[in-house]
Amino acid sequence: MSLIYLVVFLFLAHFSPFIIAALILGVFLSMLIEAPQNLFSKVMNSKLSAVLSHILVLGLVLYAAITFFPVIINEGRTLFSMLSSLTIPQEEALTQLPEWLVTFINDLNKNLSDFALGLMNQLLSSIPNLITSAIVLVVTTAAIGSLKTITKNNLWKLYPVNDREKGLKFIKDTYSQFERFVHGQFLTAIMVGTFIGLTSFIFRIPSALFLGILAWITDFIPYLGVVISAVPLLMLAFTENGLIGLIIGLAILTIANQLEMWFFSPRIQSNALDLHWFVIIISILLFGELFSFLGILIALPIVVYLRNFWEYFVLKIK
Repeated sequence: MSLIYLVVFLFLAHFSPFIIAALILGVFLSMLIEAPQNLFSKVMNSKLSAVLSHILVLGLVLYAAITFFPVIINEGRTLFSMLSSLTIPQEEALTQLPEWLVTFINDLNKNLSDFALGLMNQLLSSIPNLITSAIVLVVTTAAIGSLKTITKNNLWKLYPVNDREKGLKFIKDTYSQFERFVHGQFLTAIMVGTFIGLTSFIFRIPSALFLGILAWITDFIPYLGVVISAVPLLMLAFTENGLIGLIIGLAILTIANQLEMWFFSPRIQSNALDLHWFVIIISILLFGELFSFLGILIALPIVVYLRNFWEYFVLKIK
């Protein structure tokens, strides 16, 4: 039954990626909301802490999503307008260069600018769909949060009587492992986002608050999150401070990545998933190839699911 459920899920992920992505992100966000909710509940009423956590997490996510695209579009146009206006002088100091090389570099520069501007326009045209996705995500998150207790009480219906006890233990154990990972990643992401936001402010990179929040949110997406947060940071740094700003931006991202890899994650996560880094990378690349962005989201949960399935039902060591 466990394998059948996995096959059905992968089938739906392939043919209905939009709906499944919204559901997965909704589950993911519901776990994120629980992290500050557990902290707030220690000093206030549980219902008030739940409302405050929803407002905090969803508010920050919506703020980052709404701000991200205008920043990318505006800075992208500025950046590639700057690049397209750059030409290499064909006289005086550079007379030693072959004319074909100068022409090649100028043509490459222009083609790169045209490609980037076309990409920005395509991104602009897709904003309505992305806004719809954000609305679906918020609704899904709220629905999953309210249905969590009902789902928990009806899990027993997924297995026949003879496998029910082990099946329920398998599902609960798999869910709790990933939940621990998300809660640990919540603290790690806060530290990474705080570091990037503060250093951006110190070095006068515009929109430092937005960059810190974006780094916090995208840090939950393995490997791809670094790329998402790096794009606006490097664009803002370069358009504001030129080549020096670009170098500073690269230094900030590199230091943040190393802090997370060698200091934050090992101490906070405590091997929550107990997976080798090579397995994590390969699984993310493989599922990303098969299911695009959705594959990146479901890679780690499915790997944990398969590992636990092997230990529960094949090796029978649990």
